[in-house]
Amino acid sequence: MYQLLIIAPDRSERVSIPARGLSGQVYKGAVFWDTEMFMLPFFLHTAPEVARNLMMYRVHTLDGAKRKAAEYGYDGAFYAWESQETGDDACTLFNVNDVFTGRPMRTYFRDKQVHISADVAYGIWQYYAFTGDESLLLDGGAEVAWECAKFFYSYGYFNPRKQRYEILDVTGPDEYHERVNNNAFTNRMVKECLRVALDAMEILRSRDPERYEALLAESAVSPEQIRDMHDRLYVPQPDAEDGLIEQFDRYYTLEDVSLPDLKGRMLHPHEYLGGGNGPATTTQILKQADVVLMLHLFKGDYAPSVKQANWAYYEPRTEHGSSLSACIYALVAADTGSPDWGYSYFMRTATIDLTGESKQYVGDLYIGGTHPAANGGAWMAAILGFAGLRFDGNQAELRPALPSAWQAIEFPVRLRGGSYRIRVSLGEVVIKASGENSTAMRFSVRDQELAVAPGQEVRVPYEAAGKLGQSTRPS
Repeated sequence: MYQLLIIAPDRSERVSIPARGLSGQVYKGAVFWDTEMFMLPFFLHTAPEVARNLMMYRVHTLDGAKRKAAEYGYDGAFYAWESQETGDDACTLFNVNDVFTGRPMRTYFRDKQVHISADVAYGIWQYYAFTGDESLLLDGGAEVAWECAKFFYSYGYFNPRKQRYEILDVTGPDEYHERVNNNAFTNRMVKECLRVALDAMEILRSRDPERYEALLAESAVSPEQIRDMHDRLYVPQPDAEDGLIEQFDRYYTLEDVSLPDLKGRMLHPHEYLGGGNGPATTTQILKQADVVLMLHLFKGDYAPSVKQANWAYYEPRTEHGSSLSACIYALVAADTGSPDWGYSYFMRTATIDLTGESKQYVGDLYIGGTHPAANGGAWMAAILGFAGLRFDGNQAELRPALPSAWQAIEFPVRLRGGSYRIRVSLGEVVIKASGENSTAMRFSVRDQELAVAPGQEVRVPYEAAGKLGQSTRPS
């Protein structure tokens, strides 16, 4: 929390948080998707005004995103993979060197990680849904979402034989497999971006009709076309028999090698596993949470059995070559009622800047320094995972899943302008509302409904979840 707070843009909405904070010039001090996916939740729950600044940074850098889209021949806004103050992309086309020859390797981070625009739209909507503050949408957030949707409409492919839209030639969160088709995470995020754009534009139409009409007047794409793409966009679904979701088209045809076996093929400890001929590119070994990240973000869309099946399948195949990965496995394990499956991943995330055991080099590129996204991920795993806090903008829900190593967890949160202190222990939840809160807040503790008034302290007994899967990791 300290690492996040010291780099929080609490005085400006024109800057954001770079991938290594203020710990050095790694990644050129640029801003990644890390901010929306792994840091924004912490600030939404603790300092919503900072969360707004983080998303307003994306509003102020919209012109840079539009320049990048135009550079590649697309409409709308293609946000930078490594964003600078102007929104222009600091990411190069050859940003990893071959450790054997010293020659730069062509990578496709800049060109093909198109999910960044969907991540931005997702973050904008998360702020609005969480806080109820429409000002972000009216101050440019709706326009950002609309421009991102326009980008995907121009990037997407309509398959006439299957009568569906597809997203081809992309790189998902798993950067070891570049230029794949229909990455499940990317397609699901694009679908969400299209929905967000439509809903945000409706709010804009009702609040600022002149701006709404002006945006449509200068657009070659209509809301009806965006709606059609949303409705007919292909998103890989769980298999009817085993519940598995294929990470991308033909992923299952790749060599199914174990991670130790793959590591045994490495000829240099800093050898890059991805790229054109990296050891992992022809195998099912992935860099970081990909399908499992999708299951976390859209947890309400998938049955617990689907989450467990995919956790069990993808975890042994995940190298965790990114500091963004471990916390997601902790979150999904807690969500399925198996927190001990994920506790070691929480600890890996929470201690990343204390142990020095994180990856320090990619090729000959030094990537050390602090890891604010992992710091945010540790907070998410503890509060949103093990304490089981969820908030939909109207009601807070607690589904505790404490790991066996813990007796209790206590933490403060801010929800819709109110301040609360919550303690989750074995069999009891205590919720204390600040006396300065203006209204009561609805809470649900394992389906027990209650309202917590200003200044009130409520104790709610609950039946602890069963120890499903806690004694052993899935094979």
